Amino acid sequence: MERRNGDFVRTLISEGLIDTVHDVSDGGLMVALAEMALASGIGAKIDPPVFQAPLAWAFGEDQGRYVIAAPAAAADAVIAQAWVTGVPAAQIGVTGGTELTLTGAGTISLETLRSAHEGWLPGLMSTPA
Repeated sequence: MERRNGDFVRTLISEGLIDTVHDVSDGGLMVALAEMALASGIGAKIDPPVFQAPLAWAFGEDQGRYVIAAPAAAADAVIAQAWVTGVPAAQIGVTGGTELTLTGAGTISLETLRSAHEGWLPGLMSTPA
């Protein structure tokens, strides 16, 4: 499954069907989404599924699992192509704005997220032992 998923993502990239992609193997889905939002300066509204364990869904570091950002006009076609290829896929949200929102959990501005992301180590290093 991991190879099939990777091959599928590489095909989408080579065909120019997606804007960006990030694997979730280092920190899980929410970390990948935060990194994508910080890198692009574009926020997102994410709607988690109700049928999965929330922490496993948000932070599971599964190999061969990816977050794909596609143009809105291509989203349905990308998902359909995934299923035809045998790759499970679902739209979990939309991009836009300057906040990262997880429905049912909260919202954080990209500015606040960036400050926390970039400031934690200098803050830690300046704390007396």
